[in-house]
Amino acid sequence: MMNQDLRIKELEQELERKDQEIQSLNHMNKRLSNSIDELKDEVYKYEDLVHSSNSLIAIFMGKDYIIDVANESIRDVWGKGHNVIGKPLLEVLPELRKQGIDDLLDQVYNTGIPYHADEVPVELVINGIPEIRYFDFTYQPQKNQKGEIIGVADIATDVTKQALLNKKVRENEYRYRELIHSSNSLIAILRGKEMVIEIANNAIKSVWGKGNDVEGKPLFEILPEMIGQGMPELFNEVYETGEPHFAQEKPLLHKKDGEMKLGYFDFVYQPQRNIHNQIDGVAVIAQDVTQQGILNKKVRESEKEFRELVNFMPHKISMSSATGEPVFYNNSWVTYTGKNAENLLENSWQSLIHPDDRERTEQMGEKVLATGQDLEMELRIFDKNGSPKWHLFRATAIKNEEGEITSWISSCTEIHKLKEEEQRKDDFLKLVSHELKTPVTSIKGYVQLLLSMIPKEEEEKENNKKLPVRPYLNRMEIQIERLIRLISEMLDLSRIEQKELQLKKEYFKLNEHVEQIIEDISYSNRDVQIELQHQDQSEVFADKDRIGQVIINFVTNALKYSPEGNRVIIKIFEGKNAHVGVSVRDFGIGIAKKEQKKIFKRFYRIAGNKDYTYAGFGIGLYLSNEIIKRHKGRIYLDSQIGKGSEFTFTLPKQKTK
Repeated sequence: MMNQDLRIKELEQELERKDQEIQSLNHMNKRLSNSIDELKDEVYKYEDLVHSSNSLIAIFMGKDYIIDVANESIRDVWGKGHNVIGKPLLEVLPELRKQGIDDLLDQVYNTGIPYHADEVPVELVINGIPEIRYFDFTYQPQKNQKGEIIGVADIATDVTKQALLNKKVRENEYRYRELIHSSNSLIAILRGKEMVIEIANNAIKSVWGKGNDVEGKPLFEILPEMIGQGMPELFNEVYETGEPHFAQEKPLLHKKDGEMKLGYFDFVYQPQRNIHNQIDGVAVIAQDVTQQGILNKKVRESEKEFRELVNFMPHKISMSSATGEPVFYNNSWVTYTGKNAENLLENSWQSLIHPDDRERTEQMGEKVLATGQDLEMELRIFDKNGSPKWHLFRATAIKNEEGEITSWISSCTEIHKLKEEEQRKDDFLKLVSHELKTPVTSIKGYVQLLLSMIPKEEEEKENNKKLPVRPYLNRMEIQIERLIRLISEMLDLSRIEQKELQLKKEYFKLNEHVEQIIEDISYSNRDVQIELQHQDQSEVFADKDRIGQVIINFVTNALKYSPEGNRVIIKIFEGKNAHVGVSVRDFGIGIAKKEQKKIFKRFYRIAGNKDYTYAGFGIGLYLSNEIIKRHKGRIYLDSQIGKGSEFTFTLPKQKTK
């Protein structure tokens, strides 16, 4: 009985233990159930986080990288539909093999070391079309509870837009830097108040002479010699105010190869701003214009010397622009007019020209501005007392290397006393000419009377009595003819000056008139050889005596300037535009180029080694030119030293207005 009770008691104790165990198991089961619920909540949260995330998230399991998890974002990027779970990644996206993605996955799976990369270009075949996308991604190894690697997680972001933008930025920056470094301009970018060199191209490094390791160093540590030349103040002003600074031909001393050298630079200091529009640096863009600067300095020095020289000169010197606008007057103008330079620039000296000369001056000025020819003329200019005085005005164009007129320089030389002397001389010559004409004409009459009284040469031979008087009387007649011609020229000169020279025009045969003139000249000069060539037969409407005067002047000049030969060729030829021409050619000394434009001036005589043999007053060609101009014709000259000269004039055949 006791054994049975004992057995029952043991069973009860065992049952109590089992009940406690059951209660403990129930309690553990309840806790486990709670843990499972919590775990399910965590898994749900995880899955919800993964699938709702904008990031591209996938988990690949095993060495075949079976897609275990792939959220909607990454499936949309893959473009393979949503039925990808349970499939190997490289089966779904075979194009990844040739891009090394499989190697990266293997690396993470085998080493357990995560891999991260930014803006990696990946080619995906979407709807059959290859497309490049850019991704920031991390490959993270996945481990089980034992720490064993069982897969790889892919967490990525599609940064295609940003990558393309960054690519453009990098390309632009590359082009920008390439432009800077390949430019011949001197360019540097300085950052911060310390002006640290961020970029310096080869051109500016060469000028600095400091080598290639200047980036990252403060500018004035590299170029301390600039500190005493006010450059830090300029940089700071640009940095603080944001206002650029421009300079041209700025002289700067800089040390190169151990020596201080002076250079001239055109430059701009430009403020540099960041994306927040805050100034964070200064850009230097410069040109080395040292040669030009030195040249311009010399030009300025020369200009200063020129102005001082011009102001010292007694002549009235002025300069004007290419279009004739005055830009400079020397002190002689100020002294003569009583006006300062500013007043003269505002009111040109041309307003001081005598009214009788003003229209002629304006016409000549317009002509030379249009043609670029030099100008020389005489005119009257009022002085500060209001008195008009004669001046010789000359103007010449200054041209550049291309032959374009850049300015005009002119001079006015007072010739009032000369004009007064010239007028007195003209009056004297006019008086003398009138007084001499009558007695000389009388002398010629007496000589002709004596010649008529002397027996003719045939009678002298018959009487065998030759008188020695006839040759002398003939010579007297020739000299008297020359004297009469000279007096006539003097009177003509006076008539031209007084504008009283009259032309008596008529129709006459030019060829016959020339023949008669040659006959008369040959009669007085028996040792000359005058050859006449009729290349045209013409009748002209002109003053017969005046045209004869021109021909005689040409022939007598040809003989006078041919001391070693008396051969003269005269041609009558057909000219252009219903004109006829007459040329007189000699084989004498010729005329130098520099004198050919002067010989038609009044009283001008050709100089030479034998000048004493060339008698005359230098008015014959002046009168000839005036006569031909009044006939609406022209005079030409062709001459070479030692080979002779050919004077030609042309006349219209018919009446002219």
